[in-house]
Amino acid sequence: MNVNILLSFYLLTATKNLNLDPEPQKVRVEKIPLKKKAGKEDIFLNALAEAYRLQESIINTTELSIISTTPDGLITSFNKAAEKLTGYTAEEMIGKASPILLHDKIELIERAEALSAELGTEVEPNFNVFTVKARANKVADRQECTYIRKDGTRFPVLLSITALWDDNQKLIGYAGIATDITESKIAEKKLRDSESHLQALLNSIDDIAVEVSKDGVYTNIWTKKEYLLFVTPREEYVGKKLEDVLPKDLSIQFRTAIARVLETQQSEFVEYPTRQGRWSSAKISYINDDRVLMLIRNITEKKNAEILLAKSEQKFRTLAENIPGVIYLCRNDESFSMLYVSDGIKDVTGYEQEDFTSGKINFTDLYHPDDRDHIFRDFALAMNNGVTFHLRYRIRHRNGEWKWLDEVGTGVQSGDQVELIEGFMSDITLQKQAESELQKVAEENYRLFNNPVTLNVIAGLDGYFKRLNPTWTQVFGWSEEEYRSKQFMEFVHPDDVEATRAAVSNLEQGNNLLSFENHYRCKDGTYRCLLWAAAADVNHQLIYASAIDITERKKQEQELLRSKQNIEAIALKLQEQNRQLDEFAHIISHNLRSPIGNIKALIGLLNTNSSIVEYQQIFEKLSKVSNNLGETMNELMETLKVKKQTTIERVDTRFREIFDKVIQSLEGELIQTEAEVTFDFNEAPSIYYSRSYLESIVQNLLTNALKYRSPQRKPHILVSTHRDGTSTVLRVTDNGLGIDMAMFGDKLFGLHKTFHEHKDARGVGLFLIKTQIEALNGTIRAESEVDKGTTFIITF
Repeated sequence: MNVNILLSFYLLTATKNLNLDPEPQKVRVEKIPLKKKAGKEDIFLNALAEAYRLQESIINTTELSIISTTPDGLITSFNKAAEKLTGYTAEEMIGKASPILLHDKIELIERAEALSAELGTEVEPNFNVFTVKARANKVADRQECTYIRKDGTRFPVLLSITALWDDNQKLIGYAGIATDITESKIAEKKLRDSESHLQALLNSIDDIAVEVSKDGVYTNIWTKKEYLLFVTPREEYVGKKLEDVLPKDLSIQFRTAIARVLETQQSEFVEYPTRQGRWSSAKISYINDDRVLMLIRNITEKKNAEILLAKSEQKFRTLAENIPGVIYLCRNDESFSMLYVSDGIKDVTGYEQEDFTSGKINFTDLYHPDDRDHIFRDFALAMNNGVTFHLRYRIRHRNGEWKWLDEVGTGVQSGDQVELIEGFMSDITLQKQAESELQKVAEENYRLFNNPVTLNVIAGLDGYFKRLNPTWTQVFGWSEEEYRSKQFMEFVHPDDVEATRAAVSNLEQGNNLLSFENHYRCKDGTYRCLLWAAAADVNHQLIYASAIDITERKKQEQELLRSKQNIEAIALKLQEQNRQLDEFAHIISHNLRSPIGNIKALIGLLNTNSSIVEYQQIFEKLSKVSNNLGETMNELMETLKVKKQTTIERVDTRFREIFDKVIQSLEGELIQTEAEVTFDFNEAPSIYYSRSYLESIVQNLLTNALKYRSPQRKPHILVSTHRDGTSTVLRVTDNGLGIDMAMFGDKLFGLHKTFHEHKDARGVGLFLIKTQIEALNGTIRAESEVDKGTTFIITF
């Protein structure tokens, strides 16, 4: 028998028997013994009693919490499952409580508000919250809510409320069936979290994720890059077949790949061109026998790189076969086995390409005996440092002549090892012959090099002096042997080493050095300043340089610079002192005007008819204003003592303390203007800042809000703070006259700039607080609308 039917019948009968008595009695149903010749009435009563017991048995053994009530909500039945679920006993609840005891009060209020909006009538947050819809619709009303056990623990339930009616359609009570849905809620949350994680994962990848059925129908799609799709927006895909979206040949290709994936459960890859010259790659993976997942990635750059690489290889081969010289690729082994060498090798060595690539001829066998050691040494050094090597050496030509080669190359790494060498060789035999001829010229210049008074030097790009004229020994005290035994960087002042290295590096690129200064160490430990001009012979790895000693001139320049700096420092000090005096004068004139005005306002509240109590109240307020005025004067005097080297004192300051102090000093004006001032410092209650500056800022902004209030409404001022990253932000908002920002925005914080016809407006306050804020590296700006009000935003 249906539990709800039994329950309704049981509760209806029980409620009738109870006659809705405010103090319901427990129903006791006794079995009527069947007699051998019982009348029809006895048989009926016996069957009815048996039905009662069956209903009670079902109600008390079911795991569903079942509670019945009177129309007013007084509990009339409370089964075993309800006792187990709530922790209350039937004796505690029947005839003594309403089910609202089990419910969260806030939840009752929220549901009452929702029902009021839904039904268009006021629903009170009481038992009516649960029964109004069941009573109105005459069907069970199901809702999720929170139960509170006797021990205070909370848990979610699914509650079904049914209104009970008698034969005359008179409401006789309610039945409520509650099911604990804690486990289902946990499962739902896990499912939502899982779906959220999946959605977040799919949305975080750069690929397009597409779900396709075995019939080729798009069932879902995720992407942040809709421009890669054939059709946009992405919603246009869902429900369509591949043929509806893709070109015919591509849809056939995808159909075939999807069929293979469903058959083998192995992923397939498809590359294809898309719109506007783009390329995409689709990885199709098995989900189940009905669906596959396609991850589509933009591979335009990769395809373009492949095309460019193919073109580059063709260009390289064309260039390699026509360039004067030899391009090669070899292994990094003892004999530098050739993998590729251009046709130019025959002009350089006299041997064919195949002689080297087949291993018939090893290039190392052609090295001049005197050059072998430095070739291998310099090559190994370059490889260890991971740099390009540059070699010059001789090889024996096939005809027996010695040829000079210039070789530049670099290593090709595989992991941590240099596997291959690629480079370029050129024949410089004629150049070497010309250099030999130039040697004679160099010898003729020898005497010229050694005679000048200037410091002449020839150094190698390897970092060593090659030649120095005698002037070096005379000026610095080192012998030429001492110079040449050490790298020239060892003589450079440590502060000039990096700049000198950069200058040498510039010379290595073939650039001339026209003017460069550094300091060289004397043998006695002192340093002298040199002014250089230099040029490099990159081919011979040499630097030709000339320097003059400018030590005395630099000393004179430093003396002049020191004098200039002293004068500038004095001028800056005077400017700072003038600024401090000017600022202090403005602070005094502006910050004292508000307290004095407040005193006048407070006194103005008294007249000949004022009572003693009123005099006492005003006197107390005047006393507070006087104390605040004294504190302000003391703080302002302290700021005057700050010297140029002393930073403005900052302390931990609570906004509320400053706010209260300013409010006290303005209390008279606040009373006269009937102003409402509210504040919110919860998010940022304090700041490490100058107390006097912060008080000046708050006082000026509140004074302005009162001064420029609208005559059409009472002043309302809101002062609040919040955090913005590492900064603290103060906002002061009023509903006053407002400012035309288009007309006056750029002049708002100017000195003596006023924007309203107010008799006390002097245009000093905003200028003053802007100066104070910027002195501590803060900013201030304003947002305003005419006749709406103004907001000042200060970022500390």
